[in-house]
Order: sequence, then C-alpha cells, then structure tokens
Amino acid sequence: MTKTTRPLLTPVYETIVCPWTAENPRHDHQLIFPLSGGRLLLVWSEYYVNKPSCIFRSSHDRAGGVKDDFPCRLSGRLSEDAGRTWSERIVIQENLWGRNVKHPNMLRLPSGEIMLTFTAWASETERNVFMKRSDDECETWGEIVQVSEPGWYCTNNDHIVQLSTGRILLPAHGGPGFRFVKGNPLHAFVFCSDDGFRTWRMSEDTMTAPGRGAHEPSIVELKDGRLLCILRTTQKRIYRAYSEDGGIHWSVPQPTDLAAPDAPPLIKRIPTTGDLLLLWNNVPSDTNWPRTPLTAAVSRNEGETWTRVQDVDNRPDHDAAYAAVYFQGDEALVTYYTRNTAWARDAEVMLKVFEIDQFYG
Repeated sequence: MTKTTRPLLTPVYETIVCPWTAENPRHDHQLIFPLSGGRLLLVWSEYYVNKPSCIFRSSHDRAGGVKDDFPCRLSGRLSEDAGRTWSERIVIQENLWGRNVKHPNMLRLPSGEIMLTFTAWASETERNVFMKRSDDECETWGEIVQVSEPGWYCTNNDHIVQLSTGRILLPAHGGPGFRFVKGNPLHAFVFCSDDGFRTWRMSEDTMTAPGRGAHEPSIVELKDGRLLCILRTTQKRIYRAYSEDGGIHWSVPQPTDLAAPDAPPLIKRIPTTGDLLLLWNNVPSDTNWPRTPLTAAVSRNEGETWTRVQDVDNRPDHDAAYAAVYFQGDEALVTYYTRNTAWARDAEVMLKVFEIDQFYG
C-alpha cells in the first residue's frame, strides 16, 4: 500500500463543483442527496467573507486563511443530469449561531419526509447538533430542534445511518461536559432513535484511543447484524470497534493495519454488490500528515480485509479529504475537499464520478 505502486482511478466525469472565490474562499463537508424527479441535491459548508480586508485575499495568501471557526453556512446546488451539471447556489441553512454551521447529514424517512442534521458552532466552548425536517423535497423546512444537550459536540458530513431495524444512528464526538483543550482526549459515540428522531438518546458507551482520542466515527451495518465503526485517531492507524446491540454499547476500539494520518475515514456498503467500500487517506506517516492521497479499497468479508486498493486522488501538492459518496445505479459519485498544500485552509469541493466496477480493479 505505498504511494508509488497504487493505481489511480480514472473518473468517467470530474469537476470542481464548488470553486474558490474571494467571496467564498473555503468549501468542504459536503454530501449528495437524491430528491424526487431524478434530481440530486449537493449540500456543503460554504464559508463566506464578512470583513472588508478579506475580499482582497488570493487563494495562496496564507496570512488570512479561512480557519474552522470562520463564518460558514450550508448551501446547495441541484443537478438534473446525474451530477454532470449543477445549478447556481441556494441557501439551505443560514448561520444563526455566531460562528458557523457545518457538517450536513440527510436522511429520507419512510413517510417521505427529509431530515437534515448539522453542527452549529456558537463559541469556543459551545458547539451543538441540530436538525430540521422538510415534507416538500426541501422547498420549505420546519422548526430547528436541538439534538444535543448544551455542550461541545461535532458530527461528520454524510455519516448518518439507518439500520435494517429502522433505528437511525447519527455518529458524533465530544459530549456533555466535554471541553476541547490540550490533553483532553476525544470520545466518539452515537445519537440513536427508533422513531425518526422524534425522541433520541446517546449510546451508553463512548469510544476513544490513545493520544488525542478517537473521533469522526463512520458506521456500517454488517450482514450478521453487528455494527462496525471506524475511527479517526492520532495513532497513525484507523481504529475500529463493534456493537452487537444496534449502537447502544460498543467494544473498546482496536487498531487496524490500515495506515492513516489524523484524518477521517468513510465506510459505506455498495448497493449493487453488497461489499464494503472504504475511502481514507492511506498515508504511512510519523507526523499524521499529509491528507493525500485519498484512497479507495473494497472488502468482500465485512471489513476483515481490504483489497483492490486504488487512489482516487494522489496529487502530491493537493490535500484530498473528508470524502462522501452517493451511489446512483452503476455509478458512484465521490466528493471531497481539495486544496493546494500552499493554500492556507482554503478549499474547493471536487466531484469525481466512477463506475462501481472500477473499484474492483
């Protein structure tokens, strides 16, 4: 699994779907969600300039970089041609919380209602999870409801899961009473609901690891009913844990043999084959950096081993991370943020469309 020997997947289509501009210098934390009529909705975190001095920045000006706590809203674009072209921007969720609003997750409930969750950042010590619902294909939205108790929480884009039982899991990290300070390890957990998030609770166990802890959990339901959770850590490896009761309790996370920097992995089940797809930064590193290449691998034995290891993006001068994937027929629409390593924290959203067969080599 070295950078010099892995093949690079060639997309059937690619585009920078959210490009850098001086007005909107950072785009990330995205997903693609299907609406009625064959339409696709891209939702992402769109940072915006609110200071006169910032409008004159260039994309390589590190002095004024767009940090995580800069102003940001959730915006959207629509596609009517399977992701080949996209509309102009619409606003999905305004920034009402002082700092920003990020990390969208969307799920269609059995009633047809669409649920949107997100993380809103109010201050250095207060970051909470919210949701709202639409019963008319995102044309209008109901009231905003706070999911988390007041505290410091974060979710990840495109990570919500509905189990075969109907239970919904929203993976998260932080928690009540947590403070994001040096030496305070991160803990991962899930919000779970059996009634479409009319009511919900936190898992009874949390998951952590040595170093900075474990966070940004990604979860998939296995064929035997167990849940597999993979975790971002600072241990230069992806960690994994299991649940045998639908996400209420979790095993102690253990390291895998998958090399990774301090960056989030994503695990999904491929609908057409039933196999698992993993997207992560496959980087043996002593520094937990860089976030390139972005790599894909397939597991035919429920995550025990991974094969067909190929790069999605392996440009040495560009980071590529925080992947999301939407499966559409025989195609996979993979999105992720990308930024030149000379940029501050500015970023664009890349879309690459692959035939699912390509993941099998």
